[in-house]
Amino acid sequence: MTKRIFSILLVLLLALALVPGTLAATVPTEADLKTPPVISNLEIHDDGEGCVWLEVTVETPANVLNAIDYYENHELGYNQAGYIGGIELQYSIDGGEWQESGLNIAWRYYEDADETPVWNGIHETYYLDELHVESEVKAHARYTGADADGNLRYSDWSNMLTLNEKVDFVASDWALPELAEADALGLIPDALRQADLTKPITRAEFAAVSVKVFEALTFTKATPVAVNPFTDTADPEVLKALNLGITNGMSATTFEPDRLLNREQAATMLTRVFKKVNLSGWTLETDGSFNEQFRGFFTMPELFGDDANISAWAKDSVYFMAANGIIKGMGSDENGKPTFAPKDVTESQKAVGYANATRQQALLIAVRMVKNLG
Repeated sequence: MTKRIFSILLVLLLALALVPGTLAATVPTEADLKTPPVISNLEIHDDGEGCVWLEVTVETPANVLNAIDYYENHELGYNQAGYIGGIELQYSIDGGEWQESGLNIAWRYYEDADETPVWNGIHETYYLDELHVESEVKAHARYTGADADGNLRYSDWSNMLTLNEKVDFVASDWALPELAEADALGLIPDALRQADLTKPITRAEFAAVSVKVFEALTFTKATPVAVNPFTDTADPEVLKALNLGITNGMSATTFEPDRLLNREQAATMLTRVFKKVNLSGWTLETDGSFNEQFRGFFTMPELFGDDANISAWAKDSVYFMAANGIIKGMGSDENGKPTFAPKDVTESQKAVGYANATRQQALLIAVRMVKNLG
């Protein structure tokens, strides 16, 4: 008898759970009312007959669905806190001013015959004359509503998505195709987005590029070291690189963020990213104990014509990069052999920054590293 009663109760509970609105929603908080939607996709659609519009995929968090449910079923809650009534889309086309959709987009499309609003799913704007399939578009959204007295209320803005982002690089023409790839792969740190990429790269800038490569190879976000040991920088990208073990200071308390980086130093720092990702237990302090294991990842290529100028601590990294087609040579010597230009050796080389790694070179080797080793 006990088992039969328990079974009946279980069936009743399951039936109740399947009836919408049966289980009471919890009282929303102010934080719930500020929670924004999430935009997970943004597309441009063209019917081929001159009508172009935006299509956005909106996801509504569970606590907002709870708030909507609560206000639909509790008049007291509606009067006290205000009602979530719709979703407002804001967009910018080709760098223009922000515009708002013609109406709250959640109310344009309905789930069923009783006109229940669709809070999760795809919503569209009106046709937009200024929009083209190649337009750069930025978009975000928020919930709108009003309380019983007609006072408007809004949630925070959602995440912002960008479609067909256009970046005007100051760079050499030959570098532009791979720089576009770097942009698409998310390898360009904020510090370089508006910079002249033909100029030499600093230690801090290259640390930021290296962090981006690590994140692209591991699909994880790097975090800064807990305690900053440096007195000359608090750059979070430097502190992330330090935490990963792909760079260190020039002394116990200085990083020298503005010091320029040469090509063998760049090769070494990015090789540390590879080691961090692929050699279990590797750290900068234990690097020497992983030499043989690391050398198993590549076949030694032909030596560069200026091999004698490559520092002993950088040789494995330089030839690993060369073997994998990540860093290429810089011209040839008198015998026609490719040279690497690892560092400035002569006074005349120092005067012109002969071996300085440039920002665009750094981004290009970052792209090749992700593509060739990812």
